[in-house]
Amino acid sequence: MTKSTLFFGREDEQRRLQQALTSGGFGVLTGRRRVGKTALLRKVCDEQNGLYHQAVEGTPPQQLIHLCEEISHRLPIFRDITPKNWTELFRLLTREKLPRLIVWDEFPYWTRGDLTLPSILQKWVDHELPRHKTLLLIAGSSQSMMDSQVLKREAPLYGRAIIHLQLQPLSYAWFCRAFRFRKDDPSSFTRYSLVGGIPQYWKWLEGKSPTDQASALYFQPSALLAQEPTQVLREEGVTGTFPKAILDLVGRGVSKLGELAARLNTAPGNLSRPLTLLLDLGFLQRELPFGETERSSKRTLYRIEDPALAFYYGVYLPQRSRWATMNAREQSAQLDVHASHVWETFCRQAYPGSRRYWESAAEIDFVAPLSSKAHLIAECKWKDLSAQEETTLLVDLKGRFARTALANKLEHVEFKIFSKKTLRTLADRCG
Repeated sequence: MTKSTLFFGREDEQRRLQQALTSGGFGVLTGRRRVGKTALLRKVCDEQNGLYHQAVEGTPPQQLIHLCEEISHRLPIFRDITPKNWTELFRLLTREKLPRLIVWDEFPYWTRGDLTLPSILQKWVDHELPRHKTLLLIAGSSQSMMDSQVLKREAPLYGRAIIHLQLQPLSYAWFCRAFRFRKDDPSSFTRYSLVGGIPQYWKWLEGKSPTDQASALYFQPSALLAQEPTQVLREEGVTGTFPKAILDLVGRGVSKLGELAARLNTAPGNLSRPLTLLLDLGFLQRELPFGETERSSKRTLYRIEDPALAFYYGVYLPQRSRWATMNAREQSAQLDVHASHVWETFCRQAYPGSRRYWESAAEIDFVAPLSSKAHLIAECKWKDLSAQEETTLLVDLKGRFARTALANKLEHVEFKIFSKKTLRTLADRCG
């Protein structure tokens, strides 16, 4: 297996940044840890001869020294003067001819040391930045801090951004391009299910079998992805026992609020705040039956959508003490169960607007609108199916659907089985 070393995807984000450069202003780039923010920002800076600086953790005086050392080759005033505080920095910036693009990566590191910085920056963005026709981009991996300091209505910088890019994980198709994998090969998808669409994780994949890759990434001493969730939670400032316990339980298949509360021996109301936090940060996703809204339905389920995080909580934590004693077949079976969960999400991602549907009578893996009147009903099976097996599954699917209340609401429906043989078709739909 050839490791990925090139930059992949992000054409839409690059196009939007190019448009923002024509006028200049203030912009924000957000996205989870290791999703590729820095790679994108460095690429754009290189192409535009921009000025890039990645903030460091520390005190404001240390941070200002690091910043001035790095930008002094482009802004001569900082060769002789090191500002004592952020206000003085912006006063000096105003006196210089600024490049078309300035990027401050890991901006939350600065604000942790000085909570007044967003307000100071807001005044400079409002009154001085327009004179320079420069695009100033700030970015950060701490989604909670970027939200509180920039994106929330009460934040000083709220409403100032002419562009806000929320970087999402890359697709399975890009994963296959990066490693020159065949999109229709189930082993390619199994490998993808270990790391998801996070480019940094791709660099840690070794040229081994999927089970060996799982061992190297999660189960060996000092395995990188065995430490990752703890680091991400710490970075987002998630504390207390409930959030971590909720993730652990959801990863093991506990998806209803009542069940979570019972397992944690607490009232459901006590889980409202930690659940909201995990939802806001993207650790959990809320799932409602197809056709229902939060107001109309009480049948809410919670799940972990990110493949790597789902593997950590669904396979690594429950099996970490047993993994080394399992034979290859047992390990492969664990990967197959995990891949089947990722497969369901993958199928729904290929059809915008699709969801699961469930009620007491039956459960349907997949319901998607094809038009205003037509819908697709599907079963998601991560298996190699014979023609007879597929026919049997279709008969069963039609029977289950007929027993649901949804059958009386949808006029025209088609039925389909998504199996391993449809992998390439769905990958092409996801882009």
